[in-house]
Amino acid sequence: MIPLTVIGGFLGAGKTTLLNRLLAGGTGRRFAVLVNDFGALDIDGRLVAEHGGDTIALANGCVCCTIGDSLIETLVRMVEAPDRFDHIVVEASGVADPARIADLAVLEPRLMRDGVVVVVDGWDVRARAEDRRIGDTVVRQIKAADLLVLNKVDIAEDVPATRAWLAGHTAAPVIEARRARVPLDLLFGVERHGADGGSPDESFRSWSYEWAEPVDRESLMAMLRDAKDVLRAKGIVRFADAPEKRAVVHRVGQRIEVSEDGPWTGTGSRLVMLGPKPMLGSLQRE
Repeated sequence: MIPLTVIGGFLGAGKTTLLNRLLAGGTGRRFAVLVNDFGALDIDGRLVAEHGGDTIALANGCVCCTIGDSLIETLVRMVEAPDRFDHIVVEASGVADPARIADLAVLEPRLMRDGVVVVVDGWDVRARAEDRRIGDTVVRQIKAADLLVLNKVDIAEDVPATRAWLAGHTAAPVIEARRARVPLDLLFGVERHGADGGSPDESFRSWSYEWAEPVDRESLMAMLRDAKDVLRAKGIVRFADAPEKRAVVHRVGQRIEVSEDGPWTGTGSRLVMLGPKPMLGSLQRE
């Protein structure tokens, strides 16, 4: 299984600076780093081995890849890459709940949730938390953390007071940093402390279908296309137009794939779908 780490934190806290250090650092690991935009990254040009479209390959074996229309599709693409990566890191957007992103590991059995690292701005995090427009988001991110990086301590006015304030919101350990300089190995293999997002089975729900008789292909494809919020689906299906064959059906994000896998030997078709609880809860009520 490939560990998945999410780096979160509010806008301007220093997430991208931390990622730049990770990409340039000599950890001996091959990282696949997923970001929303290359624009904010400042990768040393001497480290870039190849730049092609949505992927930058680095000389140290790491890659930096932009997230396309679907994060789960990008994750699966990294898992299925011909050259295996040691670790996958996702930079959450500045207003996202990083715990919910980390919970996506449950959708891909080859991924393992490694932890949520949240970068906080030591200079103004308390003021932002009191802002009625963004305060809930800031506090939610802090509570999601398995590890906190208290950044910008060199310009913060009262670091002990900020640490005490953080301790009132989370039991996660805190690393103090200047310009996001931290021992990189401390970011991985952290114990679970995050409160928000819950465990994967609290955030997501599965729903299964079974058919004793062969399944109409077009009807099943239409059902998969119409289930817009399904993040992952997998099934072993006996289609009516090819009842002698065993078909494997996958859906990752909005991408649907069907492949043949030898002769049919089962007793019935089965499809399992995974998605956020509200979506699948409504599906069940239908």
